Amino acid sequence: MDLFQNKNFWLIMILASLLTLGFSFTDTWAFYFLLGLIFILLIIFFIKYTEIGLYLIAFLYPFTYLEFIYTDINVPYVDFVALILFIAWLIKALYLHIKKEKRLNLNDFPGWFFMLLFISACVLSLLNVDSELVSFSIKYILRPIIFFYLMYVILPFNIIDNFKKFYNTLKVMFVLGMGLSLMGIWSLIFPPSELGLRRAVPISIFGLYPLGTNHNLLAEIFVGLIPLAFILFWQEKDVFLKNIYLIGALLMTAINLLTLSRAGWLALAVDLLILVILKYRVGGLKKYFATYLPYLILILIIPILYLMYQLINSTFVISSNLNRLKLIDVALTLYKQNPLLGTGIGTFTSSLAQFRWYIMEYGEVLDAHSFLFKTLAETGFLGAFTFSALLIYVVYAIFKAYKKVKNTETSWLILGMLLTVIGTIIFELFGTGYFLAKLWLPIGLALTSLKLSGLNFLAKNKTYGK
Repeated sequence: MDLFQNKNFWLIMILASLLTLGFSFTDTWAFYFLLGLIFILLIIFFIKYTEIGLYLIAFLYPFTYLEFIYTDINVPYVDFVALILFIAWLIKALYLHIKKEKRLNLNDFPGWFFMLLFISACVLSLLNVDSELVSFSIKYILRPIIFFYLMYVILPFNIIDNFKKFYNTLKVMFVLGMGLSLMGIWSLIFPPSELGLRRAVPISIFGLYPLGTNHNLLAEIFVGLIPLAFILFWQEKDVFLKNIYLIGALLMTAINLLTLSRAGWLALAVDLLILVILKYRVGGLKKYFATYLPYLILILIIPILYLMYQLINSTFVISSNLNRLKLIDVALTLYKQNPLLGTGIGTFTSSLAQFRWYIMEYGEVLDAHSFLFKTLAETGFLGAFTFSALLIYVVYAIFKAYKKVKNTETSWLILGMLLTVIGTIIFELFGTGYFLAKLWLPIGLALTSLKLSGLNFLAKNKTYGK
């Protein structure tokens, strides 16, 4: 650790990098050496400045189509940063463990028991995998399943050790949300294609689509970011910044509605219902309806309901609904073939390709639209049950924490994290981002908020302080 403080060490590393860079243009092995050197330098940098890696993850986490591509290797930059950061954190944690300054224990791995049960179900599902797909399924267990848990739950939970880092992470995500809002506005003014239905969609940046092209990919992120923006609004004392956070949260809400994503609308509606039930109740609602705000919301809802009616009856949406029904039908068919263990983890798309009627009708193989049907088809009842139990356990822990602090200032923080997690889970009942950072980074941050508040009900025999 003292070596990292030595300026001569960093000077030597920089000179070695420049020298290797010169050779990398003429020799392939030198290029590989350069990549390895950069990898080591980033690990060393993140050991000292761990929170910077976390802020990078918080900003890049939705950009799964922004990838590092070289020959047969393609890795999203967010996963690349997360892997380097995890190695740096692990080296530092093991060092502190050996020095007895901070011992690692199971409390540093929240939800490990349910995660282990789900991984066990995935391993058992390998019994039903064809021999030529076994290596692919094993790789699928390692990444994304184990990978998402370690990178997006364990990392933030262990790196964020005070509220300053926590709120800085939320501020980075707020900046991200504002940038995505501007993307949505731009797509409304200058639509990238004529689909007959103008909506907020991801756009290209210098010819790349870092977020993808589907409107749901934009709504998926806003569902998680909107409650985080309201947390910043609730916690901020400065009036100017408070107004900035409120305007930002309302802008993200508006763009989410303008994506015309039904899953996005449903997730926000569920969040709003939970907010009303938990925070306002009957007495609070009477006071709330005494103001002009609910009537203003009602005026805004009327055109939205009309737009929803038009959307549901459009040819595009009808075709999308039929496609999803067919995917559900395929998932249930696969489940019936192996109801206990499923057809094998990561095999849904390869199984779908064998249904010729689907290929002839839709032409493109898609993954299961819902973590429920994904796990039922690939891991059977055992996998679907353990994965759902993991999510339910996390939601229960956050809800239990909220009940404990519902009459304190901390309640707004825990409530906001609860809305983020529930809204994202609701969305992934209809989406495909269930094994990505889009779902698991909000969960990791929610569990971190419990730890910092001394309310970590996922840990045993350990007291966390603020």
